[in-house]
Amino acid sequence: RMKRAFGYAAVAVWGALAQTLQLLLQGLFPAVDVASPGTVLVRALAPDFATLVLVAAVGRLARRDALHLALFVALGRASFTAAPPLGVAAGALVVAVVADGLRGFAELDRPVLRFLAAAAGAALFSLWIGFVEYVRFQEASAVGVLAAGGLGLGAVDLSVAAGAAGVTAVTTAVIGLVLWRVFAGLPGLVLLERRAF
Repeated sequence: RMKRAFGYAAVAVWGALAQTLQLLLQGLFPAVDVASPGTVLVRALAPDFATLVLVAAVGRLARRDALHLALFVALGRASFTAAPPLGVAAGALVVAVVADGLRGFAELDRPVLRFLAAAAGAALFSLWIGFVEYVRFQEASAVGVLAAGGLGLGAVDLSVAAGAAGVTAVTTAVIGLVLWRVFAGLPGLVLLERRAF
C-alpha cells in the first residue's frame, strides 16, 4: 500500500514539474500585451508536458488506474497554474478517458496512437481550460467583479484559444513521439505496476 502511495506521489510531482517546464518555456516569449493573439499563439508552442506524463502513465499502467493517475497529475499541475483546480482536474479526467479509449484499440506504444493520444489530450485540455477561463470571465463581468478590480481575468477569444490548442496539440504530439520512452519510464511509475498473479 505504501508503495502505491509513493507511486501516486511521484505522479503528482512529475505533473507539477511538467507544468513548471511548460510555464518556463512559455515565459521565454515575453510580450507587452500578454493577451494579444500573437503572443498567445507563440506561447502555445510550448508542449503540454503534463498531458504527456498522464498519457504515458495511462498507456503503461493498468486501465483501472486511469482515474487515479488523472487526479494525481491534476494535483501536481494545479499547484503551478492560475486555472481553477477543479477545472484542471476535469480536464485531466478528459485526457485520461481519451488516452484509455485509444488504448482500447491497441497499446499506446504504437507511434500513430502515441501521436493521436498526445495531440488529442493536449488539444482537449487546452480547449477545456480556455472554455473555463471564458466562462469565469463572463461570470465575473456579469456580477461586476472586474469593475471592482477582482479576478483580473482578461477576455478570452475562443477562436484564439482554439488556434492555440491546435498549436499546443501538434508540438505536444511531436515531443511525445520523440520522448515517449522518457515519459513512460519516469521514476515512480514502476511502483504502480500491478502483478498479473
